[in-house]
Amino acid sequence: MYGAISRVMFPICLIALIGVGVWGYQEHNEKNSILINAENQYQRAFHDLNYHVNKLHDELGKSVVLNSRKQISPCLTNVWRLSYTAQNDLGQLPLSLMPFNKTEEFLSNVADFSYEVAVRDLQKQPLSEKEYKMLNSLYDHSKNIQTELNTVQTKVIDSKLRWMEVESALAKQKEPGDNTIVDGFTTMDKKVQEFPEMDWGVTVTTMNKKRQQRIQGVSGKSITEEEAKEIAKKFVGHISKGATIEVDKNGKGMQYNAYSVRITGKNKEAPINLDITKKGGQVVWLLNERNVQNEKISLDEAERSAQKFLQAKGYGNMVASERDTYGGLGIFTFVPKEKDVVIYPDAVTVKVALDNGDVNGFHSVEYLFNHKQRKMNGPKVTAEKARTMINPHVKIKGHQMALIQGKNDGKEVLVHEFRGDYKNDHYLIYINAENGDEEEVIKMFMGDGAPRKKGTAS
Repeated sequence: MYGAISRVMFPICLIALIGVGVWGYQEHNEKNSILINAENQYQRAFHDLNYHVNKLHDELGKSVVLNSRKQISPCLTNVWRLSYTAQNDLGQLPLSLMPFNKTEEFLSNVADFSYEVAVRDLQKQPLSEKEYKMLNSLYDHSKNIQTELNTVQTKVIDSKLRWMEVESALAKQKEPGDNTIVDGFTTMDKKVQEFPEMDWGVTVTTMNKKRQQRIQGVSGKSITEEEAKEIAKKFVGHISKGATIEVDKNGKGMQYNAYSVRITGKNKEAPINLDITKKGGQVVWLLNERNVQNEKISLDEAERSAQKFLQAKGYGNMVASERDTYGGLGIFTFVPKEKDVVIYPDAVTVKVALDNGDVNGFHSVEYLFNHKQRKMNGPKVTAEKARTMINPHVKIKGHQMALIQGKNDGKEVLVHEFRGDYKNDHYLIYINAENGDEEEVIKMFMGDGAPRKKGTAS
């Protein structure tokens, strides 16, 4: 009897043992695949950070050497974009458990300073001696950061260091010296902290204060990683069956606490990346890495596609204030319009692929931090009166009411917005609707018949 039972049970046990072995092997392979994918993402972000900081140093050097006002402005625009991109690269690294705010703060100030100069009409208001000294200091300081990053990069490559070990070291709260990468970044942040105190000016200081207010202003119920996945899937709307969804926490240096979500299709579709706030579960930005093919649709068609996308996501009553094309994409800035007043602080950017009309990019930081219920009083200064405040040589082509952020204190100001031409240049002129003061003048680029603010990121 026992022999009969053993003959029956032996193959059953053998099959079960093989099944467990196969399951364990598959689990092991799947775990390894996830770890390799995460490691590759960290390595990519780190090398991108090195590249962008190197380019940032080069552009700052060019800005110091250039003598042509016409060339300095686009150069500083590049400085702004590279500073902002480097901040995003930092946010993708597993550094959230270590203090690393000084380097991010420095990059943020560089971005703010360069943007404020880039959008200024340098013909009327050229760089001051103080600003030239500032650029020289930024050039020197960026060199120090570049050197430290290159040192870490060399060690990473030569010693074949892994970023997953950084995450483990930080989670176990080891001393910085226990991990070469952590030690390198800690040293870099300390060096940035030792930079001489810099006078960034009233505008940048105001923006820093406003940034802190923004962080405190993000509210709502805290969400889990699983909830972030569901929000991402719903927002994207078309995810292939079997797609991989990975969630990471962004770094301390970012403007907001968020989950970074990456969706990769099973059939090697281009990855889609999103940031979703931990409080409130709001989508901050989206980026589809798909390469755009030959352009097939017009900018007008792309704008309609962007408008439809915003309406579907709950952004109603938005109008396009700027539009541009770059790298096969139609890039649109939308702002709310309430009672015939355009609300510039609540801006949303949408990027549409010009080959098929799909939305490839979305950015709502300004809207997320600024949007609120407002009580706007009517203008005390009429449009006719405001028009007399403008240089009579400017040919006025259009007018509308707008809400902007004041240049000095960052407070919202109701203004008359005049669109005007002077010789062959195009300008937006803002006159305070409360007291008639000239708040701001912005030089515009004209592309495809639509204005674009000088210095606007694409």
